[in-house]
Amino acid sequence: MKNRSIWVLILFLLIGLGACGGNQSAVEGKLVDWNGKPVAGVKISANQVQPLKGYARLEAVTRSDGTFRLDGLYPSSKYVLKPQSDKWTCNTAVELASAPQGETALLPEPIKITEAFLKEGGIPVVDLATGATRFTVSADGVIADFSTGLEWVIGPDQDTSYAQAEQWVAGFTAAGGGWRLPTRAELQGLYQPDAGERNMAPAFKTTGWLLWAEPRDAASAWAFNFKNGSEYWYYRDSSDGNRVFGVRAKPKQ
Repeated sequence: MKNRSIWVLILFLLIGLGACGGNQSAVEGKLVDWNGKPVAGVKISANQVQPLKGYARLEAVTRSDGTFRLDGLYPSSKYVLKPQSDKWTCNTAVELASAPQGETALLPEPIKITEAFLKEGGIPVVDLATGATRFTVSADGVIADFSTGLEWVIGPDQDTSYAQAEQWVAGFTAAGGGWRLPTRAELQGLYQPDAGERNMAPAFKTTGWLLWAEPRDAASAWAFNFKNGSEYWYYRDSSDGNRVFGVRAKPKQ
């Protein structure tokens, strides 16, 4: 009789544990970057909108194909999924309702990170897996832009007329030459409000706000103002505050 009571007690304990373990659900999804490329090795956190003890925050790491599975979610509860990294930060977040008890919810589409920035310095990241940034600077001062495939060099940090700018890029032969003045659109691509000291990546070191661009007519040329992100035209003999950058397409290896 005593043994029977013990077995009954064990049975009730097992049933109770099973009931507790069953009060959970799961979610499966995939993480991709702005090009739709799977992102591996990134932590996905699930934060419960109305936290309950033991269910408030759960984590998983994406596999080599970008997929992940989060177990232990409270059933039929609202969660916010966020990608997280020790190297970069992003604003990507997806809200979902977890599946009913014992079931698995499948995200209808991948979680897509549209942009990410280094935690230190706020520089745009171009590779989420490695944390590589958009701009790198070579030993000879050439700035490579991995987002556009362009390469840049910085001209003299002094007031420069348009004729002087043209002369400088034509005569600049470092790293194989082939430099030219940028277009307004190319300069616009460098404009990043609140980045660096001149609203551009810190790799671009200059004390000027105005950068010469393409010609407007025989007497004037366009310039891009990094102080406010606007385009202006100036007479070609104007030099007050104007600077020059050289640009070229990355040479084929």
